[in-house]
Amino acid sequence: MSNVVVFDLDGVITSEEAYWVTAGLVLHEIAYSPRYWDLQRAESYVPPATAEECDRLSHEVLPEEIMLGFKARSINSNWDTCYAAVSVCLVDLLARIPDRATLFPLQPWNPGWMALFRQALDHLEGEKTLGRTSYKLLEKPPFQNYIGFELFEHLNQYASELLGQPVEGVFARYSPFWNLCQELFQEIYLGDQLYEQEYHHAPSQQGRYGCIYLEKPILDVEALRATLQTLREQGYILGVATGRPGREAIVPLQNYGLFEYFDPRRVLTHTEVAHAEEQLLARGDSTSLVKPHPYQFLAAADPDYQPHQPVLPRGSFIVIGDTTSDVRGGQAAGALVVAVLTGAMTAEARRLLEESQPDFMIPDVTRVPELLQRLDDLATIQRMQFLERDKAEVLLKRWFIHHMDLVVDEIRLTPKAVSLNSFNGVYRVGAEEYFFKTHVEEQGILEEYYHAELLYKAGYNIVRPLRTVHQKGQQMVIYPVVSAPVMFDLMRAVETGDTSQANVELLAAAERRECERLLEIYRSTLSKSTAAEHAQAPIHQLFWHRLMGGRLASFYEDKWFPFPGQPKAEEGGLGLSFAELLQYEWTINGEEIGTYGRTLGQLLERAKGVLQPSQAALTAIGHGDAHFGNVFLEQQAHYQYFDPAFAGRHTPLLDIVKPYFHNVFATWMYFPQEIERELSIAVQVQDKRIIVEHNYALTPVRQAILDTKRTYLLPQMVELLREQRALPDNWEEIVRLALLCCPLLTVNLLDDTKRSAAICWLGLSQVMQMGNILIF
Repeated sequence: MSNVVVFDLDGVITSEEAYWVTAGLVLHEIAYSPRYWDLQRAESYVPPATAEECDRLSHEVLPEEIMLGFKARSINSNWDTCYAAVSVCLVDLLARIPDRATLFPLQPWNPGWMALFRQALDHLEGEKTLGRTSYKLLEKPPFQNYIGFELFEHLNQYASELLGQPVEGVFARYSPFWNLCQELFQEIYLGDQLYEQEYHHAPSQQGRYGCIYLEKPILDVEALRATLQTLREQGYILGVATGRPGREAIVPLQNYGLFEYFDPRRVLTHTEVAHAEEQLLARGDSTSLVKPHPYQFLAAADPDYQPHQPVLPRGSFIVIGDTTSDVRGGQAAGALVVAVLTGAMTAEARRLLEESQPDFMIPDVTRVPELLQRLDDLATIQRMQFLERDKAEVLLKRWFIHHMDLVVDEIRLTPKAVSLNSFNGVYRVGAEEYFFKTHVEEQGILEEYYHAELLYKAGYNIVRPLRTVHQKGQQMVIYPVVSAPVMFDLMRAVETGDTSQANVELLAAAERRECERLLEIYRSTLSKSTAAEHAQAPIHQLFWHRLMGGRLASFYEDKWFPFPGQPKAEEGGLGLSFAELLQYEWTINGEEIGTYGRTLGQLLERAKGVLQPSQAALTAIGHGDAHFGNVFLEQQAHYQYFDPAFAGRHTPLLDIVKPYFHNVFATWMYFPQEIERELSIAVQVQDKRIIVEHNYALTPVRQAILDTKRTYLLPQMVELLREQRALPDNWEEIVRLALLCCPLLTVNLLDDTKRSAAICWLGLSQVMQMGNILIF
């Protein structure tokens, strides 16, 4: 059912203008026909004969802004909006009659009562016409706060107060007065011939134009057809949930050539809703099933659904609507609700629509295919996990169904600062819980593979996945739940003063043990790889492919780097373009940077050649991405790895790069706001040189990890390769240029929604330092 999309019609696919004109003509006829109120004492009533006359007479008594106001208040059925307008005008006229005692109890559907009403109107002073003044009471407290059918409930109460007599049930839905308005509405909307075909008897008055002939789609019909066709091609099943009765919903869709895109079993109109209500009433249940009740959406999504059955889990299907009743009803049904703005034509309507909190809002229905495609993208869920976690969890539930045929009972995302290009969490099926992790590589050109078995056989303490999906752009791996703490969390706790679970000495000792184990694994798995074999190693995606595959260009090309504290370039702020940035030399904290590359441009050009994957090498089996977000600490002593997205056979020189940078230097990348609070940084340019002064320094626990790597891993690894006569002459350059990619290409330094210009320039400083670093 997750591939079912249920559309409202009016304001989404069909225009409501023909219905609005009909509602105005109902009021016009009731007001001026001798059969009803006969405000102008006419001998007869002649219905409008042309489309232009229909439009003019309708708007004289029911201005469009009033109809829009009703719609904004979630009075969604056009019968109900018509009835609301007639009822409000009747209360206004009654309030103007000085002596109205003989009119109680009110029976505005009764011909005898209407005769008394006409007599009372004869004594009414002033002009007996309808117009904008009749609706003034809607602007008074408490009417402006009423939503949906509350208007009718309070109209009875308000009429009692205003008229000085009790009014009960007169203005209720399905009252005799509602039925009178509804019958007249159908006569005017369908016109003589269609009405007689539909209802098998003549209308109450002949000569009506038939507002159905004013029907038109809300958008260009070709655009609508292309939209529905695209959704079908994407694998969605389309349904309808509309307040229109059956024929009035289906015929326009057939006329536009759109009905063929919908599953007929999932087209739920007012006709089916009324039938379901009748069945309930026969059992003594008077529940109203019209929107915002969820019944219509549920029955459209599932043709076997019956009233009062349990609603579906959140996100089970999709609803496309344009009013608060669509939003409320759709969400109550368990749907993911997308609101379109084509039906919200006033500022108030948009405000109320926004306040109803749809899951997503788009300009019009043609944007639905692109939106649904984006919502099925793990990169979207990754971005949403921090600010809209509940919604991200709903989308992920749908993703599991679509891509893994997996229905889960509960999902809990666990957003963490380390999740720069990934997300993880726990899902539950029955009583069993599982851990999931995905890596989102938007600019990648290679597939991501999960080589846990390879790592396990090589001697790594690895969490072995239970299941994987590795379609391009849609990678997911499922693990058993691990209860051990994550090294990333332990490091952050210690450096912020919390030593309840670990301390510097404990973490450094665990790092030392892992360095010794890594050396043994490198030694035992070393073998030669050809240039072609090494080129296929997934680890290159972290460095060369990000550099060459589009990420560098998309992040920075033609972009402006404002200096800390400066406004944007268009506002006159100081800074440098990326093209300029590439050409400048650097001085950082008084030290001229340039041992191996004086400018960023020089370093990047070297990296493009040096890091090129197609090079024969002595390779070992490595995790490749062993930053502390991917490492558990078992029994406060031993590392346990997971998420081997970039694992494989590659040179140990690249294997040590990600943990070297991210576990030691990258606190600013994960906690930019916290770091900025203590950061002092100044940037200036003098004679083609960028001069940066800052106070960012490693915390004791980060320094301890760095010292441990420099003492127990890096020299020994270099010596191991040298012993095997496999240490490249440019080995230091390989490491430095790979390190440079970490602060530059892991995240977009210019994404000002996540990090400020101050943090951006701190990151750029580290780019230059990494490119020139002596690793030990």
